[in-house]
Amino acid sequence: MQIKKIIPLVTLGLALSLLLWSLVLVAAGAVKPGWPLLDLTVVRFWGVLLALGLLATLVTSLLQRSRGQLCLCLAALLLLVTTTYAYLFHFEGALSLAEGESYEPFPSSFSSGHKGGLAPFPQAPFTLTRVEPDGKKGRAVIVQKGVGTEIDTNWRALGSSEIRFKGSALAPLIVVSSKEKGELERSYVKVDLAQGEQVFGFDTLPYQFLLSRDKSKGEDKDLFRLAVRRGKLGLFDGSARLGQKVAVQGVEVSIDDQRKFALLEFRTRRGVVAMQAAAVLFAVVAVLAAVRRKAI
Repeated sequence: MQIKKIIPLVTLGLALSLLLWSLVLVAAGAVKPGWPLLDLTVVRFWGVLLALGLLATLVTSLLQRSRGQLCLCLAALLLLVTTTYAYLFHFEGALSLAEGESYEPFPSSFSSGHKGGLAPFPQAPFTLTRVEPDGKKGRAVIVQKGVGTEIDTNWRALGSSEIRFKGSALAPLIVVSSKEKGELERSYVKVDLAQGEQVFGFDTLPYQFLLSRDKSKGEDKDLFRLAVRRGKLGLFDGSARLGQKVAVQGVEVSIDDQRKFALLEFRTRRGVVAMQAAAVLFAVVAVLAAVRRKAI
């Protein structure tokens, strides 16, 4: 078989094998569909080989003056370039803010998400003032440069990014103190107790806390089930009412307050429209090339 036919076949084989392997990984639950798939080193290496194959096919198409193959290679390269651009500048992240807290563009602001190599964090500082105002479910009010904006579960433009309301919950204020040193920790813990028992800790303390709603006496929102551990040693496990101090190994633990907090999602998408247009162009060129080849 001539080398001019081998290169396009190898390139096609690389593309199909990469697609098949990606589908297998997603179906097996080994990786989430979408951009996280491109985080894999193997996928990136495969992508480089595919790009080299497309370039080699492009050169052979120029030498052979094969218009159909040339157009198909150019469309495939355009799709590869736009996908890489969209991947590098893509950002999505989740954060939690209590009423009165402000968002600043720092990595520590986000609890989870995905950030492309060249994607900046959303540069749109704001303050969350109300969660579900006037009983409106699925909404929150943010203030940016003195202007209030109501956001809901739909994506809304915020600077060069988009934001939406994901959910809300009550954040308990955990206070840990000792008679000798006073307050050792005082923080609102953004956990959703409606989802069941939550586990958390503080960098300044050697304890692990397990907290849930105590439903033994009905729907009393001021009654909690609290457990405190140090390593594998259980130090306390029982009910604790809002404002009640619990003695734990020389310190006192209390839940002093509850404050509403909102779960928000950010995303920044660049080049997605160009990538979609490139995908449509590639599909059209591929269909035309197949029809022309069949006609010949």
